[in-house]
Amino acid sequence: MKVLFITLEQSGRQILKTLLDENFFNTNKNQIYTFGMDNNYKDFVDITNIKINSIMGIVNIILNLYYLFQLRRKINEAIIDYSFTHIFFIDSFDFSKFYIKKFKSNKIKYCQIVGPSVFIWKSKKANFINDNFDRIFSIFKIEQPYYNSKLYRYIGHPIMNKTHRSNNYDDSLKNIGFFLGSRRQEIYKNIYIIDKLLNNLKDQKDLIFNFFITEEFKDFIKNTLTDNSNLIFHINDDTYYQKISKLDFAFACSGTVHLELCFSNIPHIIFYKANYINYFIFKFFVRSNFLSLVNIFNKKEIIKEYIQSDFNVKNLLLFFKNLRSDKKTLINYRNDMLSGLANSNFTSFRPNVIIDYLKKFS
Repeated sequence: MKVLFITLEQSGRQILKTLLDENFFNTNKNQIYTFGMDNNYKDFVDITNIKINSIMGIVNIILNLYYLFQLRRKINEAIIDYSFTHIFFIDSFDFSKFYIKKFKSNKIKYCQIVGPSVFIWKSKKANFINDNFDRIFSIFKIEQPYYNSKLYRYIGHPIMNKTHRSNNYDDSLKNIGFFLGSRRQEIYKNIYIIDKLLNNLKDQKDLIFNFFITEEFKDFIKNTLTDNSNLIFHINDDTYYQKISKLDFAFACSGTVHLELCFSNIPHIIFYKANYINYFIFKFFVRSNFLSLVNIFNKKEIIKEYIQSDFNVKNLLLFFKNLRSDKKTLINYRNDMLSGLANSNFTSFRPNVIIDYLKKFS
């Protein structure tokens, strides 16, 4: 057995870290490799031989076609050089499909951790997994009917095992978190609106503004914000979830951070602004009016969403000031979030499902 975990997004890296923390992987460290971790996490050997770029949306894909073909080729060269027996793609299913269609080998077992959310996309993505993968390790029970029962395994949600639940219900909302996104195009679109929001909140002297950022975008964010003298910047490290639990409220770009905040009991709003072409395609193919998973599973807006033109300073400011001025509204908003989360049927991560699968080959 020789296993490669491929992770191309920040959310995937967080999932992989949770998995590699298990004793089984430490015991079998000489058989476990990663691609895309940026560093050798806990001394697991990372064989990334190309800079990893986060890409989302059809326009960004077209602009980065050369990079994607180069990335696919580099991964395949590494797989051949190391003679891997098992390849685990974590999230980023469209790239998994892009790779498999070109380089699939009958000598290798291919697995997908985190499926392509077929419950809101067209189900043909599940058909591709049924035809080409050895296992699909899903974090959503709702996906089970779409997959071959021999392939489908439910593993719960890895983030639930990492987060720290907050018991600090500060009605004054002092510690405010900002999450601008993990991809370059998200940060570049979001930062200017958030900067204007900060300027409108300057008179609120008791507020503490916390920005959660990655090393890659640290300098850009610090240099772009008009006045960062009273801001606190947190690099995403091993204390990330502990720091999130200290927040009273957060403004977050739609993505994995939404669930991180929910699991941490932190009331928040989510926002997103995409290229118009990408957004049109998204609306055409997706069977949901919401971005938040809690909203999707409850079929109503529980977590406030500001999408496209609705993502503006006026809306953010009005909603936030309303929560600060009306304690009852804040309490109801937080309680609705917790109730919606409970109704969404998330369960803790079950790494043994993946470990038991690998034990058959070790």
